[in-house]
Amino acid sequence: MNAPGILRRRRPFLAPFWVVGIAAVASVALLYGLVRATIAFAAETTTVIVLRHAEKAAAPAGDPALTPQGEARAERLASLLGSSSIRAVYASEMRRTQDTARPLAASLGLPVSVRAGGDIQGLIDDIGHRHVGRTVVVVGHSNTVPQIVERLTRGRERVVVKDDEFDRIFIVTVTRFGPPGLVQLRY
Repeated sequence: MNAPGILRRRRPFLAPFWVVGIAAVASVALLYGLVRATIAFAAETTTVIVLRHAEKAAAPAGDPALTPQGEARAERLASLLGSSSIRAVYASEMRRTQDTARPLAASLGLPVSVRAGGDIQGLIDDIGHRHVGRTVVVVGHSNTVPQIVERLTRGRERVVVKDDEFDRIFIVTVTRFGPPGLVQLRY
């Protein structure tokens, strides 16, 4: 006769509980990761600061420089925005927009990215591809600033910039979900 010993028996009825428990923990961990990634993706807010160039001289008619008052305004813009987290500064090919943007870009240690004034969609696409979740400044003209603001706000906001207005700033915040926001300031 065999001596009694320790008998090891499998308890098959407990196996389904362990499998279900491990599957539940893995599912919760996966769901948590997906929710966090979605929130991080959706929470990226791109801020575009759009403004018209500063006061320009009357001559030469084609591509005038800034007046002394315009140069002072460009310096004021640099002191106003110079300590912010701006990652890019755009201006049109015209001298007056580049001269307005230059003091700000210099205070931030950034180059002025020159884009054709008429290529508004190209500018917006560039910002949307290269600067998501960042802050960008765009210096335009009285006829391009309203178009830029309208496209950034997906047609929700329409602004008018008069020929004698040089002191308005439009701050557009664009998120992946929800409507864009617009704040108008004077400087």
